[in-house]
Amino acid sequence: MRGTATHLPNASSTAALRTPVYQRPGVFAGVVTTLLVVAQLFLDRGYLREDISLLQAGDAWRSGGWLSQTLLYLVKGLPGPVIQEAVLSVLASVLLGIGLELLYRRLRAALWSPIGGLMVVATVLLHAATVFVLTVDAGYIPTVLALAALVPAIWSMETVGDVQSAIGFGLWLPLLLLAGPLTALLILPLTLAAALANGDARRHSWAFLAMLLVTILPSVIVAIGIWVFLARASFSFADMLRPYVSAYSSVGSGDLAGSLAALLLFAPVMALPVAFIFWPSRAGNRDPVGALAVVAIPLYLAVARVVLNTSVSPILPPLILVVMFVTWLALQRLSQVLRVAAVLLLAASAILSWTATGLWDNSAWKSALVIAVQGISRPLAHV
Repeated sequence: MRGTATHLPNASSTAALRTPVYQRPGVFAGVVTTLLVVAQLFLDRGYLREDISLLQAGDAWRSGGWLSQTLLYLVKGLPGPVIQEAVLSVLASVLLGIGLELLYRRLRAALWSPIGGLMVVATVLLHAATVFVLTVDAGYIPTVLALAALVPAIWSMETVGDVQSAIGFGLWLPLLLLAGPLTALLILPLTLAAALANGDARRHSWAFLAMLLVTILPSVIVAIGIWVFLARASFSFADMLRPYVSAYSSVGSGDLAGSLAALLLFAPVMALPVAFIFWPSRAGNRDPVGALAVVAIPLYLAVARVVLNTSVSPILPPLILVVMFVTWLALQRLSQVLRVAAVLLLAASAILSWTATGLWDNSAWKSALVIAVQGISRPLAHV
């Protein structure tokens, strides 16, 4: 057991973590209100979300991961694009609000000050990628949340390392299958890595096989369950597999340099996990594997979205890097100097994300953004 008392929150912070969001809304209420105001600004300017625009074309719910497909299929039955767009905006705001509320609670449990925790939440909230995902395509949110949830599971395996933590890790992997074709490819390498992380599994083949089955079995069960559900509901399984088959069969060569440039420019927070990977003892960190996941998974997505010729925006990998970074940050016991460095890097990420929007192409969204900003600035100028 590698876990120590320094990894554990105190009693009061543990109670705060277990308190339902609706009983102590705190950050949740502020975040959701802010996001709804931003979404309303885009609605007022007549901007039509990409997912709703594709839905009007009749085929959007057949693209993306199973979670986003199910959501869009349900939204498709609502009357008119305005109501559909409003429902997706509210749902996206609530999901992001819950995620940031839980992040703030976890930061407080890691002995961050209230001001420090709020600064971390604010930098994520103000990142251009957060606004982009909120107002453009809710289908990105399952991917972001799935990869954020993966970080604590990796941390638990690394710090505890028992069979129970491996089972917990395996229970999160089906989210990668449900989120979409890019993340589904991560299941097998992560399963192998989890099995090899166990000391007995590295020494004995039977232990390796047992750990492999424990980790991958939940994903297999979920895949079978989806297949049975679709068969009983008379859905075409071919339609549900279409985005996965399309992604894996269309290997190409896109703008890899541009995709990596967007990742590095919009998320310079990568510098801190890299320091933990190469200089773990100097950085005061004894668990570099979690830091490696924070760096490696967004890098993989930045490459895979180009190689597999998907429609994933270049802004998604930077957002995932930022979200995975803050989740990992909340699990560490950092010195005050490193906490200040983390906040400064997050602030730099948020600022830089608004300075080079040419790294992704979405002219309609940029035009709506400019009009929305002008609509806010004019009343303020008369104050």
